[in-house]
Amino acid sequence: MFLVLALATVPFSYDGALRPGQTLTIRDVNGDVRVRTGDRLAIHATKHAERGDPNAVAIKVENRSDGIVVCVRYPPEANRGCDERRTTQDTSDNDTAVDFDITVPHGSTVNAQTVNGSVDVTNDGTTAAETVNGSVRAEGRDVRSARAVNGSVHVRVLGGGGSLSAKTVNGSIDVTLPHGSGVTLYARTLTGGISAEGVDVQRPRYGPGAHANATLGDGALKLSLATVNGSITLTR
Repeated sequence: MFLVLALATVPFSYDGALRPGQTLTIRDVNGDVRVRTGDRLAIHATKHAERGDPNAVAIKVENRSDGIVVCVRYPPEANRGCDERRTTQDTSDNDTAVDFDITVPHGSTVNAQTVNGSVDVTNDGTTAAETVNGSVRAEGRDVRSARAVNGSVHVRVLGGGGSLSAKTVNGSIDVTLPHGSGVTLYARTLTGGISAEGVDVQRPRYGPGAHANATLGDGALKLSLATVNGSITLTR
């Protein structure tokens, strides 16, 4: 006897206006978030579930003075706004996941978050990307923050100057910069190693782990890289 699980899917689309310098904030819960740069704002999402009802899960789009906030709300809180706190316990057992595929206009600021899923952002404006359970990949001229708890972090910075904080607990961190970039580096791992050309890596006499503090070139880009269980690699 074979048990066949039907996968219910529901699409979602939103086309709106986001001016250069404004912020698009994505707050997902269960699902992946993918963002790319294009000519205009286009938000596409797919809600899918095995046993839950995707139609009971709401995708909220809120226009604000500084940009747009998009969030996912589960019953019994599906009618509440993105900033409203939960007031009741979720007893719906709704396993719906929401995967986002988004295009933002050039020069937009992106703040992409999920809890259970990966975040993948390529953007020519300011970028922050975060998840709890999943990997983070961010690429752009001004990546400010890339964070995970259980997952790896991969960042490619295309510009110089500014600051980047990349952190995880269980996973590796891999940062790639333009060749010869000036860097002020702070890096620490408790159980892994650090690979960074031209950097004096300090290791404890006994036990695992490593840390490094260094200034390379003009030190224009401030890097803070930290993991507990994983390695750190800096390429420049």
